[in-house]
Amino acid sequence: MAYAIPPSPTGSDTGLPSNVGAGLCAIFHLIGGLIFYFIEKKDLFVRHWAVQSIYFGGAWIGAFLAISILSGILGHLPGIGFIFVLLFAMLWFVVWLGGIVLWIIGIIQAFQGQRWEYPIISNLGKKYFPNLS
Repeated sequence: MAYAIPPSPTGSDTGLPSNVGAGLCAIFHLIGGLIFYFIEKKDLFVRHWAVQSIYFGGAWIGAFLAISILSGILGHLPGIGFIFVLLFAMLWFVVWLGGIVLWIIGIIQAFQGQRWEYPIISNLGKKYFPNLS
C-alpha cells in the first residue's frame, strides 16, 4: 500500500526534504537506515523509511548468508554435493533478482514521497522487533 505523505510540519533534524532523506535510506538500505534512524527524530516519514531500510537490508543480507552457509555445508556431501551447489546457486540468483527489484521499487516510492512497506519483510520485522517501528 502506497500513499503520498505531506512534508513534515515539524521540520527535520537533518535539514533534508523528507523525500530525499527517505530516498537515501532506500538507496543505502541497511547502513543508511541505521544512520537516519538514530539521527532523524522529527520527520516520521524518514523514520518510516529508515525502519523499512533496516528490515530490507537485514533480510537481504541474512538470506545471502543463509544460502552461502547451507551451500558450503551441503556442497561438500559426497556424490550429491554438486546438485546442492547448483540448487543454491539458482536460489541465490532468485534472491538477488528479487532483492534488486524490491530495492528499485523502494527507491522510487521513497523519492516520490510515498509511504510503502516491503512485502512480507515488513510484517516479519514488526513481529520480531515491535519497538523499532
